[in-house]
Parts: sequence; C-alpha cells; structure tokens
Amino acid sequence: MEYIILIICILGIVLDYVKNKKIYSPAIVFNAIFFVTLALYLLRFSNFQQLLSYRTKVLFLSNVLAFNITYFLCFFIKLKFPSFSKIKKCNMDTEKRLVIARRIVLALFFIEMIYSKGFPLLWILTGSAKTYFDYGIPSLHGAFNGLVMCLGAYALFKKRKDKFLYLGIGILIISRQIIMTMVLEAIVFNFLSTKFDKRSLRKYLVIGIVFIVMFNVIGNFRSGRDTMDNLFQPREGYEKLPTSLKWVYAYMTFPISNLNNLVSITDGNINHGASIASTLIPTAFLNIIHIEPKYTPQYLILPHYNTSTSFPDIYLDFGIYGIIGYGVLLGFLGYSLFKRVSEKNLESTKLVYAIYIHNIFLLFYINMFLYLPVVSQFFYIFLLFHEEGKNED
Repeated sequence: MEYIILIICILGIVLDYVKNKKIYSPAIVFNAIFFVTLALYLLRFSNFQQLLSYRTKVLFLSNVLAFNITYFLCFFIKLKFPSFSKIKKCNMDTEKRLVIARRIVLALFFIEMIYSKGFPLLWILTGSAKTYFDYGIPSLHGAFNGLVMCLGAYALFKKRKDKFLYLGIGILIISRQIIMTMVLEAIVFNFLSTKFDKRSLRKYLVIGIVFIVMFNVIGNFRSGRDTMDNLFQPREGYEKLPTSLKWVYAYMTFPISNLNNLVSITDGNINHGASIASTLIPTAFLNIIHIEPKYTPQYLILPHYNTSTSFPDIYLDFGIYGIIGYGVLLGFLGYSLFKRVSEKNLESTKLVYAIYIHNIFLLFYINMFLYLPVVSQFFYIFLLFHEEGKNED
C-alpha cells in the first residue's frame, strides 16, 4: 500500500504542474512532502523505524486521496468566491503599523527576558541549568513568537534592515522554529513576487544548504552531537552516517514512527475535540474553562522525538473520519488561497498563502494549523496589511 500512496503523490504532482505550471502550488507541495518523507522512511536507516501497520497505511492513503480529490475537483468545477475588497479598514499607513509592531516586539522581548531572568543563549554560555522551556511568559510567549515570525518573514523577503532584529531574537532564544518559519515563509513570499529562473534555483539551493547546516549546528549546540548519535540507533550498515544527515533524517521520518506507534495502541475518536482545543486555546483560558483531553497516550518512541506528523490530535479527537475531513479541508483551502493569490497581487494575500504552504510543508513534522504562534500570524496580517482595496504596483 505504501507504493500506491507514492504513485498517487507522483500523479498529483504531475497533474498540478500540468495545470498550474507553479512549483509552489498546493498539490505539488503537499504530494512532494508525503512522497519524500514516506520514501525516506521506507529506507529505514534507524532501528526506531518499524514496518508501518495496516491502519497507519490506511490513514495516510485516506488523507492523500481526500486532499487530491477535493483540490482537483475544485479546479475542474471552477469554484468562485466572494470579494472582500469593500471591507472598511484602518487608514493608518502600513509602514507606520510595522514600526509600532517592531516596538511592541522589542518591549515584549525585554519584558520576557526580565521575567525569565535571562534568555536561553545566555544560559547555555554561562552553564545555567535553565533551558529554552524556562523562557517566556505563559500564553504571552506564543503570541510574541507569532508576531516575530510574521514580521520576520516579511522583513526577510523585503530585505528590510529590521530582518536582523527578528533573526537575532530567534538566535537569542535558540528557537529553530522561529528561524525556520521566517525563512520558509519568506521563500514562498519570494516565489509569489519574482520570476523563477535558473539564478533563482541556485539561490534557493544555497539557502537550502545553509538552512540544513544551521539546523544541524543549532541542534548540536542545544542538544549535543553525542546525544544525537546515541539516540539515532542506526541499523547495521548505517552507523557511519554523518551527524548532520542524522539530524535531518530523524526530524523528517521519526514523526512517522511516533504516529505508527499511536495508531497501534488506539482506534482514535476518543477526545471529541479536546485535543485540538488544548493546542489552539491559550493556557490561561484553558485553566479557566477546564478543557482537557480524556485520553493522552504515551506513544513517543523517545521523549526527545516529540513530534508525530500533523495527525495525532485530529486522530485522537475524530478517528479516521477526522483524517479524511482534514484532507478535504486542506485541499479546499489550498485551492481557494492559490486561486486568490493568482488573481490578487496583494502582500496580505501572499503572506497568508505563504503561511499555508509553510504549514503544508511541515505536515510530516507537526500540525502548524493547530499551533497557536503560527495561527496567530493570520491575525497580525489582518492588522498590519490593509491593501485589499488596491493592487501593488
């Protein structure tokens, strides 16, 4: 069944490219991610990678089919959407709003630094026992990260001077997620705004190599190279894989091991929405309304590998039907956003689409559609970019 999934992914990529001629279109990104991660998993470089269960295969197949059927049906029946260009919005200049937002970021960073009595990079350099997880004010920290990612992605693409501020914050708090999100969203934003050619391809290849190297260096710095080597547990014949390859391979494929483990111990459809709510609602509100999943299985192959693709919360809440519905929703959103970004040359639309593609790109890793810092970017875009009534020059 794994090979049927791979074939469907290839067909989805080919059909979407023939239809749209854009390598950043939703079905190409979605199917490419499923194809690459599943194909890498089947190589099984590590002892943690067991054979996929039948139910896990059905889960993957259901989601891939649901996405592709929905996405291509929308294209062929040519759905239309209402225009929102007449919505009345704030008259303040976008640049002024960006300046205010930057000042808010600086203020929040210093407030959290004072509250936490330092920041993660300083703790590592001074040998403190504190870690990244000791930094920040609960509930506020997620909103702060979302604002940094949103402003950082825009600043990176626009080559604004304040891009170094947002990158610097990501480094100071040793957040690979902030840096990764900013870079990925900026790349998609760039694709939407410039003509893609051989020069662009070389540029993105260089960015990809630099990104992998930075991911490896930051990972070794935060967790230690020896720790990674001990936790990878290579199968016989793969002991001499470079540490950098182990980092990338583990992050791309071990989440599937976790998901396979989860599916083997539960049929899902247990928490009826509580798992999703607990990830989207800020901690302070959760404590007030007392929403808590009834069942939280320990399904990680190791605590260090704490991601398990984008499916667990949906699976635990609604089972296989939730996974199918999730695929339908992603396909519909992909079509509607791609259609809108193709018709409207607006920075706000490009940024929204960049977040969507960023989230699709990370489906193999974690569900960013249910991650509050990333989701909060949609709110910040609405506040900061109000050009819906006019096109860019």
